[in-house]
Amino acid sequence: MTSILARSSSGLLKRAFKPINFAQNAQSHVKPIRFPTVSYDDLTKPEGPWRERYDRMNQEYTRYMYYGLATFLVSTAITIYVADFGRYAEPLHRNTPEGLSFLNPDPNILEEIQN
Repeated sequence: MTSILARSSSGLLKRAFKPINFAQNAQSHVKPIRFPTVSYDDLTKPEGPWRERYDRMNQEYTRYMYYGLATFLVSTAITIYVADFGRYAEPLHRNTPEGLSFLNPDPNILEEIQN
């Protein structure tokens, strides 16, 4: 009985004081990537008239450009309309004699106002 306890306790002590190193226990389940070897012979070779495909793709890109330009112009027009830049603009002032009298007041009236 004591021999069993001695063996089990020594195993427990070894495990208890064993340094823990997590890097050794970590395992990756991902296989390493093996990149294929490719040569110029594996590239696609152009076939058929390239000009037709080029023109067709150019028409599609031009259509997208016009859609984008129209969207930009419409959104800019809506922004200008909603912003109403002239909302707080004051009307033009006319220089009337009554208004100009405040710039050069009568000295008697000015003295009366200040006292």
